[in-house]
Amino acid sequence: MKTKRAFRILVWSLAVASFLAGVILISTNFIKNLMRKQVSVTAIEAVESVIDDGGGDITIEVPVADFLKVDGENGEEDKSLEDLIREMQNLSSEHESLKLLGILEIPCIDLKEPIWDSCSSAALRYGVGRFPQTCNIGESMNCMLFGHRMESHTIFWNLQDLENYIGEEVIVTTTDGIRHIYKIDSTTYVTDAALDPYLKADNYKTEHLCLATCGYGQDPNNKNIYRPRNTEFIVICMPEE
Repeated sequence: MKTKRAFRILVWSLAVASFLAGVILISTNFIKNLMRKQVSVTAIEAVESVIDDGGGDITIEVPVADFLKVDGENGEEDKSLEDLIREMQNLSSEHESLKLLGILEIPCIDLKEPIWDSCSSAALRYGVGRFPQTCNIGESMNCMLFGHRMESHTIFWNLQDLENYIGEEVIVTTTDGIRHIYKIDSTTYVTDAALDPYLKADNYKTEHLCLATCGYGQDPNNKNIYRPRNTEFIVICMPEE
C-alpha cells in the first residue's frame, strides 16, 4: 500500500510540476510577444511622427537580449527558469541601432509592420527588413522584404493567404511621406537554393516589390500539401498603374 501511495504522490507531483511549467512557458511567451509588439508599435509611431513633421531619416534603438529571440534563431528552445530570469534581467543591457525605411501595409490581411533597413536577427523580431543586396523602395529594380512567420500570429504569419488575393493592394509609406502602392501580381514557393535571384536588385529590370517568409509546413490553402523545410513563400508585387 505504501508503494502505491508513494507512486500516486509521485504522479501527482509530476502532474503539478508539468502544469506549472506549462503556465510559466505560456506566460513567458506572452510576455515576449507583448514586448516585441510594443517595439513594433513604437517604430510605426516614430515613422508616422517623422512624416507628420515633413519627413526625414530615422534611427531607433531596439533591444537585442536573448530573451526576445524568435524561432529560427534557435532562441525558443526549452530553457530553465533560471535562464529565463537571467535573460529578462539583461533586457536593458544591449541595444542595436536600426534605420527605419517606412511602414508596410497589406489591408486585405490586416497587416501593418515597420520596415527596417536591415535583415539582422534583431530587426526581424520587430517587423520586416529590406534585404541589403536589393534596391531601395521605389527604385526601378527589385526590392525584397523579409519577415518571420511568427507563431504568435504576427508579422508574416498569414502571408500565404495572399495566394487568394491577387490584385489586392500592398502599400509602403516611406519616411519621406511618399505612399508607394503596389498590386499583388503572383505568388510562388521556392527552395532556399532557388531563392538567390530574388535576393538581387537586378532580378527585375522594372520596379518590383517582393515579400518573403518561411513556406514550410502544411499549406494553409491546401491541407493535402506539406512542404519540406528550406522552403520560402514569395509574394511578387508590381506598382499600381
